[in-house]
Amino acid sequence: MDSSIDVVAELHQQQFAKYMNVAALTAFVFDFCLTFPSEVYHVWGRKWDITRVVFTISRYLSIVASALTCYDALHSHKCSAYSYIIDGIVNVCFISAEGILIVRTNALWGHSRRVLAVLITLGVAFIIASTVTWSKVNISQPGDSDYTTECGSSVSRNAAFRCVFLMTHEIILQSMNTWRKLRTYRNVQSRVLNTLYWDGIMYMFWIILLMAVNTSVIIATPLPYITSLDTAQVALQSVFASRIFFNLRECDEHIRYGGSVTEMSLGPLQFSPQSVGISQLQVEDSVL
Repeated sequence: MDSSIDVVAELHQQQFAKYMNVAALTAFVFDFCLTFPSEVYHVWGRKWDITRVVFTISRYLSIVASALTCYDALHSHKCSAYSYIIDGIVNVCFISAEGILIVRTNALWGHSRRVLAVLITLGVAFIIASTVTWSKVNISQPGDSDYTTECGSSVSRNAAFRCVFLMTHEIILQSMNTWRKLRTYRNVQSRVLNTLYWDGIMYMFWIILLMAVNTSVIIATPLPYITSLDTAQVALQSVFASRIFFNLRECDEHIRYGGSVTEMSLGPLQFSPQSVGISQLQVEDSVL
């Protein structure tokens, strides 16, 4: 009797995880449709540079990854080549979304090549650390063996390491942005700077909150629940990164076509001291 009850409970848990993934994919597609006009206006027809490449990967590959992740949650393919392909695509999506944040952080730091090199090195180090930790350390909970999962529980729960390293990386980036904002741009009134900074804070807050919840779910909940937020995590990374990009472009357009000359565009964000001792930001060509 207890065995049949356990099977029914496991089925309900799996069903809940499937509903969560389908809901996340639906919300992602809805947001994509809402922001598609902004993409056509701000992205299409512009030259291909590193920023547009990173944006395109983050936006479109995330759609593919979300759909595949949702499909995998509905029809489990654990331990198959399909599962490993999804993991690879999802990792590329995370890297591209983090790439947009790196571009944003580097913009606040005046497009310094030294800062960019440090940010890229830090990102690569976190990727290596996440991969090594995932392969060397196993996470399991008492009772995991009672569930009928393929590959074992450690493979599934080890996804928490990716969330932890992503959270740490984004906290470091936001700390750098906050320090730069308070130290260098404290008295600067700029719509672009405010968008660059506050959009980033909102992005970091929600995505770190989701990652923290997802990490807790992966580590502490019964195995059937741990895939509940897989699609949501991939989708939100892309949604927030894309919205930051569009907001910056809209601010830049406002400044170039009707904004104040004392504003700044999305250029190097460098100060140009005037004789009266008031710093004014140079308005230069956008790099985004």
